[in-house]
Amino acid sequence: MNLAGGCDRDKTDFVPAGTVGPNGPSRLASTVIIDISRPIGPDTPVWPGDPPVLVEPVARVGDGDPADVSRLVLGTHTGTHVDPPAHFLPGGVTVDALPLDVLVGPAVVADFTAGGPIDAGALESLVLPAGTSRLLLKTTGGSAAGATAGDVTADGARWLVERGVRLVGADTLSIEPASGETGEASEFPVHRILLGAGVVIVEGLDLSGAPAGSYQLVCLPLRIAGGDGAPARAVLIAP
Repeated sequence: MNLAGGCDRDKTDFVPAGTVGPNGPSRLASTVIIDISRPIGPDTPVWPGDPPVLVEPVARVGDGDPADVSRLVLGTHTGTHVDPPAHFLPGGVTVDALPLDVLVGPAVVADFTAGGPIDAGALESLVLPAGTSRLLLKTTGGSAAGATAGDVTADGARWLVERGVRLVGADTLSIEPASGETGEASEFPVHRILLGAGVVIVEGLDLSGAPAGSYQLVCLPLRIAGGDGAPARAVLIAP
C-alpha cells in the first residue's frame, strides 16, 4: 500500500485493556498503560509560525448557561500529532484516510538519550525484534516540552524506509534537525523521504515515562476531513 499516493481505508478492531489516567501510567489487572501524549492548552509550545493554542469559554454554568462549552483554536500540528503524507506531498494521503493498522499495533521505544544524530549507523546499532514496523525515538530533546528540532538525519530516514518501518515517532516537535543542519539541499528532507515512502510520522510525544522496550501502540489522530495533520492521543500498553 502506497500512502504517498492513494489507498483504500483499512479497518482495525482494537479493544483497549484498560483506561488511561491523566497523571501517568494506569493499571487494570496486570496491564500497564502509559500516556505518551502531551496536554494541549494555552502554554503548549508550537512550531515557530504555527498558531498558538487558544481555549476560550463560550458558555459557563456559573453564568447561568446549562453547560460548560469552550472554543478551541489550534493548528493541525499542535502537541502530540500525526503527520500524514499530505503534510508535504500534494495529493498525498490525508490524516482521515490513514489506515488504522499503521496507527495501532506492536511498537518499540528506542533509547537515544545519550545524544547525537540518529543516522543510519545509530539505527543499525539497535537490536530490534524481527519485523519491527513502528519505532518511537526517545531523545534528550524530548525531556523539554518545548524542544523543536529532532535528531533524525536524511540517511537515517532512508534506513527506516529500507527496513520497512511504517510509523516513526519523535519526542520533539519536529523529527529532523533545523533546516540546513541535515547536509541535504532540500528543505525538510527527512519529512520528504519518510512521507514520500508512505511512512507515518508522529511528533511531540512524551516518552519520559516509557523505558526502552516493546509495547502495543495506540495512536489515534482526530479525524479531520482532508487534514494535513491532526493532534492525537497516544498510549503505550506494556506487555
